[in-house]
Amino acid sequence: MKRFKAVLTLMAVVFTGCYSTYDPYYYDYAYYDPYYYGYDSYYAYSWVDPYGTYYYSDPTTQAIDLNAAAASIAGRANTYFTPAGCAVATSSGPMVNYTFTNCDGAFGLMSVSGTAQLTLSESNGQLGFTANSTDLNAGGHPYILDLNGTATRAGTQRQVAMTSHSRASDQVDSRDAQMTVTWEEGSGCVTMNGQGGSTRGGMTTNSTITDYRRCANQCPTAGKVSVEGPSGVFTTEFNGSSTVEVKAPNGHTKNYDLKCQ
Repeated sequence: MKRFKAVLTLMAVVFTGCYSTYDPYYYDYAYYDPYYYGYDSYYAYSWVDPYGTYYYSDPTTQAIDLNAAAASIAGRANTYFTPAGCAVATSSGPMVNYTFTNCDGAFGLMSVSGTAQLTLSESNGQLGFTANSTDLNAGGHPYILDLNGTATRAGTQRQVAMTSHSRASDQVDSRDAQMTVTWEEGSGCVTMNGQGGSTRGGMTTNSTITDYRRCANQCPTAGKVSVEGPSGVFTTEFNGSSTVEVKAPNGHTKNYDLKCQ
């Protein structure tokens, strides 16, 4: 009998060492949240990258001609989305209407279909924008694009400060993130920093993403994500690999394949 109990005890130790006692939601969010950041960042990159090149109607006052900016953004849609013709964009005043059909972008953006609307604004010479979507699908998930931001420039450097509620509706019920994205004009590489939270059912998380760097057609080369749940912090780090490991508070890990472009 003692030997039988010892075997049961050993099995219990092995079992708890191999399987997580946490809901998969916490692991998954440490994996998915960088994708949400990447999606938002690529849309912003496509709108803002040439900021200062054609937005100013009067180089003396540097007042932004919003109608001209919207027309230019619409005209450049096929520069940022592939294959050619997958993104149809038209402007009306300061607004741009998009229709996507199986479009790919960068920073993880893949297989986008549906419609979205961009509205530009201006305050003290800074470009502002708001974006929303209708029946959008991205990466095989129903996706809600919901963000607003302000773009600034210093020489060839671009920076966008955004508030985002964007999310895959089958993964989280709500999301609120404040983020900044920086890059050099035309570089195809961005660095993202931010923090926020999400909910699903009765579960909540707070997340922080630090120095997450991603370039077009590459896996993330740097950065760390921390997701705080009720039982502790789940973390993951990026180093250019096509896989990522999410580590739970108890040391248990779960591996994911990254969809690197």
